[in-house]
Amino acid sequence: MTFKDKNVIQSYFIGWFLASVIWQLLWNTDRVDVNAYLATFQGRLTIFVLAWLFQAIGFGALHLLIEHYIKGKVRFVKLIAFTLTLQFITGVALLTCLFFLFRYLGIVEANVSLSKFYSQKVIHVAFIFALLTNFSIVLFIYINLMLGNGNLWKIITGKFYTPRVEERIFMFLDLRGSTTIAEKLGHVKYSRLIQDCFYDLAVVHNHKAEIYQYVGDEVVLAWNVKDGLQHHNCLHAFYAFRDVLNSRKDHYKMNYETVPVFKAGMNMGKITITEVGEFKREIAYHGDTINTASRIQGECNRLGSDLLVPGHLLDKLQTIDTLKAELKGEVQLKGKVKSINIYAIDGRS
Repeated sequence: MTFKDKNVIQSYFIGWFLASVIWQLLWNTDRVDVNAYLATFQGRLTIFVLAWLFQAIGFGALHLLIEHYIKGKVRFVKLIAFTLTLQFITGVALLTCLFFLFRYLGIVEANVSLSKFYSQKVIHVAFIFALLTNFSIVLFIYINLMLGNGNLWKIITGKFYTPRVEERIFMFLDLRGSTTIAEKLGHVKYSRLIQDCFYDLAVVHNHKAEIYQYVGDEVVLAWNVKDGLQHHNCLHAFYAFRDVLNSRKDHYKMNYETVPVFKAGMNMGKITITEVGEFKREIAYHGDTINTASRIQGECNRLGSDLLVPGHLLDKLQTIDTLKAELKGEVQLKGKVKSINIYAIDGRS
């Protein structure tokens, strides 16, 4: 299960848990044909847990199937409409299953038929409530994806409204030979190439990377230090992305007559994080650390390497298992007073 899949499932479990709590607080058991069992704490707890799990698992699994089938090929509005339509159909199936399960457990009286069950006003209200719950969860998932995982909650809570200093790892990824490729393909086809590449970039989430920013054919990744160093996520994310591109080389050759290759520069250090903007708010990183990462990436062509890291980051990584580090020497980066040791990381070793 991918990082994105886990987030989807988590959103449905949390969303439907909160919705089930609200429903239990508002639901009047006298308005539906049930026995006295529901008046007890055990009865209400049973129906709460069953309804929560059925709907969280059912709707969450459906959402994953839709995501894997569509794979970003449908516009945002159509994607929401398509998802909610299928969830409506699934809701009928789930409610029917719950009816027979409740009747088997004795929660619903044995003489209550399915048609009578569906004819009750409380069931109609429950169905509308379910659709509104699913709409809220789907909207939250897609807005969270657009802003970057976790950023929506950070903006809502105002976590970075006041600038704060933290330590981060950054990676600047840039397409090799982008100017030549753009001239060859033309603007529209080149944009489709970048779309495909950045869609495949989703694999870096499996290595706990945050996609901070897209700038033309360049993308900036970020990690908190613990996640980035753990299992060498900050290095393996790059090679995981490269492997995905290579695994789809036939697709790229057929559609764009080239297999995209990305180069990357990394850095680690303290930066300032703050919320910026009034009409388009986002979480922004400021400081020399991120600028230096960009400068290091700019040395890839000259040093003949796809992935460059500074010595102080390599020291933190300690042993780098299957990867080989080669010292490229002390490099005087543009705009820097002191030179720094730069290492090339080879993933073929």
